[in-house]
Amino acid sequence: MVRRNRRNELLEAALEAFKVRGYEGTSLGDIVVTLGMSRADFGYHFESKEQLLIDLVAPLLDEVDATLDRFPRHPSWPDQGRELLTAYLEILIEYRDVVIWIDGDKAVLEHPKLGGRLAESNRRFREAIRGENRSVAARLGASAVLGALWRPLRNMTDLDVAREKEAMLALAMGVVEMVRAE
Repeated sequence: MVRRNRRNELLEAALEAFKVRGYEGTSLGDIVVTLGMSRADFGYHFESKEQLLIDLVAPLLDEVDATLDRFPRHPSWPDQGRELLTAYLEILIEYRDVVIWIDGDKAVLEHPKLGGRLAESNRRFREAIRGENRSVAARLGASAVLGALWRPLRNMTDLDVAREKEAMLALAMGVVEMVRAE
């Protein structure tokens, strides 16, 4: 007999609900009713709806931070830079459902703990991309590189993302070349 992991089921149900209605638009009742659970059952696994939010987003941010920590602040381009972007894209693909959700949910982006971590990791990636160049064009280009990796995840099917991963990286690297040549 296979035992179900109710905690993981709660996380999955919460993510599905948050993707449809957003964090603020989803109640605990919405989540537990889909699993036939009570709020007391929920409380055994999580102390609050906010804990669900943190437990859904923190693993993504932990992996992003760990990836950034493996590379120098200003990686050499194109070799280390491509490795960094490849590792980053792999994380985004692994956490694609979370990425799609948080990309459009202001509750996550404005969360005091999670939003700040996401903003900091994005800042670190942009700095790694632009190096010491602080021009407007370099800053905008570095943001465009991140967009070239995030946006397709939202707009493509799973199959398309797997098939087009190299094209996404090539596009991002092309923008990096423009940024770094600026």
